[in-house]
Amino acid sequence: MSSGSEHLPASVIQAIAIDPAMGTGAPPNFGMDVVPHIHTASGRFGVASHAYLNMDEALRDSRSNAQRMRSDCGIMEPVEARQRSVALLPWHIECDDKDSPEQKSLAEAMTAILEETPRFTEMRRSLLEATWYGRYATANSFGADLVRGQWRTVVKRWEPRHGDKLVFRFDDGSNTIDPDQIGIRVSSAFRGSAKPDINGHRRSKVMATETGLVYWLDRAERQTMIVHKHQIEDGPWEEPRMMGRIHGIGIRDRIYWTWYAMIECLQRVVEYLDRAAFGIEVWPYQAGNPRAKAETENAAKKAMGGGRTVILAPIPAGDDPETYMPRLIEPGLGGVATTIDIIRTYFGHKIKRYILGQTLSSEADATGMGSGVADAHMATLADILAYDAINLEETITKDFLRVLQVWNFRNSAHIKLKFRIDTESDNVVERMNALRQGWEMGLKLKADELYQILGTPKPDQSDEMLINPKIAIPGMPGGNQPGQGPLPPAVISPEAFQASFQQNLMNQGMRVA
Repeated sequence: MSSGSEHLPASVIQAIAIDPAMGTGAPPNFGMDVVPHIHTASGRFGVASHAYLNMDEALRDSRSNAQRMRSDCGIMEPVEARQRSVALLPWHIECDDKDSPEQKSLAEAMTAILEETPRFTEMRRSLLEATWYGRYATANSFGADLVRGQWRTVVKRWEPRHGDKLVFRFDDGSNTIDPDQIGIRVSSAFRGSAKPDINGHRRSKVMATETGLVYWLDRAERQTMIVHKHQIEDGPWEEPRMMGRIHGIGIRDRIYWTWYAMIECLQRVVEYLDRAAFGIEVWPYQAGNPRAKAETENAAKKAMGGGRTVILAPIPAGDDPETYMPRLIEPGLGGVATTIDIIRTYFGHKIKRYILGQTLSSEADATGMGSGVADAHMATLADILAYDAINLEETITKDFLRVLQVWNFRNSAHIKLKFRIDTESDNVVERMNALRQGWEMGLKLKADELYQILGTPKPDQSDEMLINPKIAIPGMPGGNQPGQGPLPPAVISPEAFQASFQQNLMNQGMRVA
């Protein structure tokens, strides 16, 4: 009989276990996952390549149906409306210390560099295709260009990359694979050059996976791509093929079975209309008489027309010749329109409500006077757009802004700029009225804040100034001279503009800090 700790209960062993990172100052378990994600399912796919499968409900059931959904304008209309609403929002670059001249100057320079990106609005909308597929990317080509008189590294060209082409690694706990590595599916015609590893051995970066050949990007190549993910979630225990949902899942997954049920219902209606919309012809013939059956069938084929359904009906023999005359049964179409309306209202609105959170932004509907339903619906849509915008700005900050910042200003790595999308537009009129009331009460206000509210940058000494002649101080450059009427806007120096601006505020009893 063995002795020692071999027969101790697991609970006792766990109770006396010591964290290997204890006393080192490192996080528990040295910051590593206790159980790798890939092992939290009943099985495992992609063992050889250490790659997740890209499976959502649509792809798991039918890839052809997944493509058909993309061609359904009833679905794509709210999807693209959601994408455009976020892509058209204004943006700016934010620095940590807004009072730091260095950081403000860097933010302005990076704004100019990003503005050189061709079709930057469309790039942002393209990345928002992740809301549909769950993940999406752009492949960027960089080059040098003059920006404000300085040579800078900018994006010269970019292309979208379909979300289903992206493949993600997983680590099984062996620490031999980088779990952040991303690959792109390629065809067998691709002939990428092999690159040397740390030992000098040249190894191909194309590997076979369960979904075909994949080119795996190294850390340097990863910087040329922006990879955007929508919602992320864990896959179910019972379905290992869906563990890749941790790298993004989109609208296509959520609405697939609702769309499928709608298509099935519409197919039944079309089938009914195809068979019975123009009536049903009944052609009777004498039962047990092959000759009569053949003659009736031949006559029915010759007379067939108008898309009617023809039924050959054997009936017992009788003496009345009217018994064997063809008959037309008129269809009942009264419920077809109601059925189609139910399908459109139930399934169509269900899909649109999931995508946009409401239907009032694209369809007219009664809400009741003073009910506040419309406001509640628009608030839900605003929440959805705000989520998409914040999610996108985090991706652009990490995969795009940070990369260009370090490439162009290598000594600025300690400054963390952020790409911000303005999801809430300020009510300029209300804010200016509130500031005016503050001035009348003797409050001190910053001139910079006025520029920010008006959405215009504060001019510096190198800028030309235009000043309203009604506000300009007599005797100042650009101001009215005694005996002169209103002058057209004049170009004055920054110092004169600042002095005139402050003097005008003081004349109104205001103090400016």
